[in-house]
Amino acid sequence: MSISSVILLLANVVPLFGVIFWGWDTVLVLALFWIENLIIGFFNVVRMIWASAVQKQSKGVFLVLFFLVHYGAFCAVHGTVLAQLLDQEVSVAAVLGMQADGLVELFLEGVAVLVHFLQTLAPAIWLGLGALALSRLVSFIENFLLKGEVFNSNPQKLMTRPYQQIIVMHAGLIGGAFLLQKLGSPVWLLALIVVLKMGVDYVQFRRRYNDQIGEKIKDI
Repeated sequence: MSISSVILLLANVVPLFGVIFWGWDTVLVLALFWIENLIIGFFNVVRMIWASAVQKQSKGVFLVLFFLVHYGAFCAVHGTVLAQLLDQEVSVAAVLGMQADGLVELFLEGVAVLVHFLQTLAPAIWLGLGALALSRLVSFIENFLLKGEVFNSNPQKLMTRPYQQIIVMHAGLIGGAFLLQKLGSPVWLLALIVVLKMGVDYVQFRRRYNDQIGEKIKDI
């Protein structure tokens, strides 16, 4: 078992402990997992920029900008829906003090949800975010840099990779929020969602790592 896979499991133990021992509620846990999608997106942007520079692909800049727009919109919509399901009243004007229309308004709604969660759920949410961010950082260093993934990746493949990780999580968060609200947020169900999320993360990590090994074998 790699260091990054161990850190990944330990990072997911933090919200599990939070639910069982520290009284973390549905809003805190689901907000934490939604913000993790933003952390995943951040590290993917770093990967795309790094891979573009190493492989000298000038079109990587366009792909990064395109990724920021469509991934950002995807997460913004999900965050807004999640906040509504969790009965969180989030106003762009109240949180950010500004108004906008169209696509800009969509992004501002996502930012407002993010700021709202960080403000109302502090300091507990920062503990969970720190653990999850550390997990993604360790994975980036171990797999992308030290194991040479940077030399076998290209911006086009990297642009779509996060969706393989987060689509299941997005569907699970929306479904989990709906179910928890209907059942009155029992601790056992919230803990089960955290455990299931931990399992999905680990399976996806192992699958991605095995795919990388397969690609290296093909190149030999």
